[in-house]
Amino acid sequence: MGTPPPASAAAPARPAGADEWTGEGHRGVTDAVHDALLELLMSRGVEPGSALRTQGLADRLGVSATPVREALARLEGTGLVVRSARRGYRAAPLLSAHELVQLVDVRLLVEPGNAERACARADDTFVARLHVAVERQRHAPTGPGYSGFKDYLAADWAFHELVAEGTGNPFIVRTLDSFRGFVQRLHQVEQHVPDAAESVAEHEAIVRAFEERDPAAAAAAMRVHLEGVLARAAPD
Repeated sequence: MGTPPPASAAAPARPAGADEWTGEGHRGVTDAVHDALLELLMSRGVEPGSALRTQGLADRLGVSATPVREALARLEGTGLVVRSARRGYRAAPLLSAHELVQLVDVRLLVEPGNAERACARADDTFVARLHVAVERQRHAPTGPGYSGFKDYLAADWAFHELVAEGTGNPFIVRTLDSFRGFVQRLHQVEQHVPDAAESVAEHEAIVRAFEERDPAAAAAAMRVHLEGVLARAAPD
């Protein structure tokens, strides 16, 4: 999974443009704070399990405590942040090997079915959208650090979101979205994405099954991809 970056201060560096946040709408402020805290957590700016003090983060970012609390609540939903009644918010611990297996197991229950159903409904326009998604992933940078590979992660996940969208079932899309934060956590210890070439190739195999309008092959290719993700993330 790569060498962990060194830990830094317990709060994120003040992002560029933070002085203008007070002039933005409330949602824009919360989104900006969310992005700053996400980068902090993914880049190991605080160690897993460390406290996240709302007022301290607000002071560092130059905003009120309200958008910080809202951003932390959103991040709690992704699994990157945990909260307890007595201890407040903390950075989540890294995924254990057992949790990693459980995460991929859930995806194996859901995503091959997504691919099969989406392939059965696909037309040429949808297949073209899949090709665009793969090309975006292929050309996205893979490091160094989270700031260097966050666009790659977004492109990778967008492919899976598009397949889910292709099922025509919004509840499937929402189910998949609930996995996103946990999938991001796979990359918390990395300086580079180590398996980009393999992932792109596996996505291409899924798209070929869509081109051939072969739902069973699409499901099988998605399963091979997810099993590959698990093998590469936990080779032992």
